[in-house]
Amino acid sequence: MTNTLFVVGTPIGNLGDLAPRAKECLGAVDMIVAEDTRVIGRLCHLVGITPRALRGYQGRHRITEPELLSALEIGDVALVSDAGMPGVSDPGAVFIALALEHGMQVRVIPGPSVLAAAMALWPKVISTACFFGFLPRRGAERSQMVAQVMSSPSVGVILESPKRLYETCAELATIDGSRQVLLLGELTKLHESMHWLTLSAAVTWLRGTEPRGEWAIVIDGARAVVPTEAESDRLLLALARSTLGTKEAAAIYAEVVEVSARDAYQQMLSSRSERT
Repeated sequence: MTNTLFVVGTPIGNLGDLAPRAKECLGAVDMIVAEDTRVIGRLCHLVGITPRALRGYQGRHRITEPELLSALEIGDVALVSDAGMPGVSDPGAVFIALALEHGMQVRVIPGPSVLAAAMALWPKVISTACFFGFLPRRGAERSQMVAQVMSSPSVGVILESPKRLYETCAELATIDGSRQVLLLGELTKLHESMHWLTLSAAVTWLRGTEPRGEWAIVIDGARAVVPTEAESDRLLLALARSTLGTKEAAAIYAEVVEVSARDAYQQMLSSRSERT
């Protein structure tokens, strides 16, 4: 296959995790476009690869969009990040979009991923999950994202640096310190660590330690709070007295109280008939 952009996964810490297919691709393509050419240059050297051409997609000498398209017109290009999968908390996604927009072939060579590893280590069954990546560092944008993380019913995955790990856990704990979290440090590396505890306990633990390396925070989803019988009765009465249509009022009641749409509709009809 020619004129193809290969999206290639690279190790997140352990060199042995580089897939044979990824190694073969990096040695065969006409150009490697990397997040940091120094990092990928060292990786290629360690596994015995001599890149034909190596360009970066960040920094002063980053490859331009026209240069990437020209490279794809005459050969194959591999897109890699420093660690993991390009495009996941990584600016390389713009090049994937560019290739697709111009009708180029795009193929993936899957590899190590912090997101996949974090979800695999979560000790509960996962029905839905949400990847938040690195949270904004400050301001209203960060506050909104923290609120979104804590209100989501899905298991959440956050990436964090060791310097901000305590701050982030403390901020999350102010909303619900009892929420279960899995703190994952230095995944696949020599000093890999895993801590299964509540957010409050995580804050206490982090006060007495100096975490190193990159971390992932996996946090349990928000638990739905079902109203009491008295609260449900008050809500039913308020909706029955409202100017909402019966079907619309019943839909709201069904969602909040967690009953079937049919039962909610019958209860709404009954409540409204009693008022007439």
